[in-house]
This record gives sequence, structure tokens and C-alpha cells, in this order.
Amino acid sequence: MTGISRRGVVAGGLSLMATRARASADWPTRPIKIVVPFAPGGPTDFVARLVARALSEPLGQQVFVENRAGATGNIGAQAVADADPDGYTLLHTTIATQALNPILMPASRLRPLNDFVPVGTTAALPNVLVVQPKKHDIKTVQELAELGRRQPRGLSFGTFGHGTSPHILSLLFQKKAAFEAVPVAYRGSAPALTDILSGQLDFLFDNITTSAEQIRAGTIRGLAVTSASRSSVLPEIPTMKEAGFDGFDLDFGFSLMAPAKIPADVLARLQDAFDPIASGADYADALRLRGADALVVPRAELPRFLERATDTWMNVARQIGLGPAT
Repeated sequence: MTGISRRGVVAGGLSLMATRARASADWPTRPIKIVVPFAPGGPTDFVARLVARALSEPLGQQVFVENRAGATGNIGAQAVADADPDGYTLLHTTIATQALNPILMPASRLRPLNDFVPVGTTAALPNVLVVQPKKHDIKTVQELAELGRRQPRGLSFGTFGHGTSPHILSLLFQKKAAFEAVPVAYRGSAPALTDILSGQLDFLFDNITTSAEQIRAGTIRGLAVTSASRSSVLPEIPTMKEAGFDGFDLDFGFSLMAPAKIPADVLARLQDAFDPIASGADYADALRLRGADALVVPRAELPRFLERATDTWMNVARQIGLGPAT
């Protein structure tokens, strides 16, 4: 070797390994960032902030949220996958987004099942189909379907990007109801809900966390929820199945992820801090106030759980012929 002896290279490598081992043993020594790959104000953001506040105490460091929206969550997720896998940069995302982005963006180098390891699942919540009652005097899902059939491409529906749950659920609804509407993309739940409130958007499969308050106030109307049973937060609203449409029992799940090469001891420390929070009554109560439920999956079952969830969402994608955005 020129200029540097082999012994020097080996010694340098051992020194670097020792430095990393010390850093891992001392972890955490500085604030920890949770990247949310969607706009502020939506459910992914709300749950992440709840988790961040709860994690700060047991870890002894500030845990904060950074929003990096774009490309249906791919921009923020890729940033975390490319980050130093030292435990200081984490990802809070939707299980559906993780499952579907590889088929939505085949040119992307991101492969979530390979690029991330789960710290834990954080919450589950259904979406709720909402309309603006002053714009359309619609009281049921069947009435919305009939209006859509009477006005081909005359209605608009909100998405948070190609392949997000509002997009997929809206396409599934249109397929089952035999009508076609015009998609309008938003950067997240909050701006889409603003346009529902103003009457610029006709219908939206929104997250209960952002819609519940407006539904209770009567400024928007909830027609049905996309879960197997009614929501404890909005028990008066039927399920899509009760409304006459099968195949919508798709709770929207969230997970906290770390880069795949995170040291095992750092991941274990993260999980040791996170697990009591996720299974605690205070956390469950805080989620329930916004229409969500805690989603507790034992550590050993996390990889298989995410694989099964990926299969579920991919099956739905196949039903509606979802592919890359054009």
C-alpha cells in the first residue's frame, strides 16, 4: 500500500469501531429527531408528537419532530434511510405508505422492509368519509354514490398524494359504487379538510383525528368509517359495511422506524423506552381523544406483522389497479 501501512489501516478501523462502540454505549447524548414525511397537522404528525413527548423523559434527551413532506412520504423516508444509523434519526410513517411506495415508485431505491427496522407500532385509526353538508344535502354513502353516478367526473375527492389511504379508499369506493370522480392532491389532512369546509372539495376519506371535532360541530358530515366496527369517538356513524359497501375494514396503522443498520443495543434501548409508553393507559387515553387507538405488537412479532400488513395493502392496490403515478 502507498503512504499508509496495512497495520495503520487495521489500527484505524479498530479505532473507529471502538469509537462507535463507546458512542453506542453512551447513547443517547443529544436530541433525537423523528421525521414525519407528511405535512404538520395530520394524524401521522399528531401521533409522532405524542410519542416524542413521551419518549423524552425515559431517554433523558429531547425528542423532537421534523416534517419533511413530499412524494407520498418518500422524501422524508429516504432521508431517514440515508441518515447515519446511530439512533438519532427515526421515521414515523403509515404502514400503508411503507407497503405501497415500492409499487407506486418503482424507480425509487427505497425498499422499506429492507431499509428500516421497527421500533414499534404507534396507533391505529380508521378513516371517515366526509362531505360538506351545505354544498350537497347528502346523508348517506348510498346518496353520495348515486350523485356520483348522476354526475360522471362531476365530483372531486381529496388525496394526500398518489397511493395514500384517502386516494386508495376513494378509488375503491368509486369502483364498488360504479362512478368516477376527479382527484385533488393535498400535502396532508389539514389542507384537504380546509377545502372540504369551504365547499371546494366534494368528499374525502379523512382521518378521524382531524375530522372528529368538525363532525361534532356539524360543519362537515361523516357518512361512514373504514373499520370493522364503529368508532368509540363517533359511535353514531356507521361502518362502510353497514352503509352497504364491503371491503373497507382497513384500519390505518402507524409505526416508528429506525434505519436498518442501527446498533442492536441502541434499538433495544429505544424499544425499552417505547414499549411501556405504547401499552400505557395515559398514551391510550390521549390517542382516544383524537379518535385513534393504541396498536401494541410484541417485539418478536413486529417484522411479521409489517409483512402481513404490506400484503393486505398490496392486495387492495391490485383490486383497484393502482400503479405508478403518471
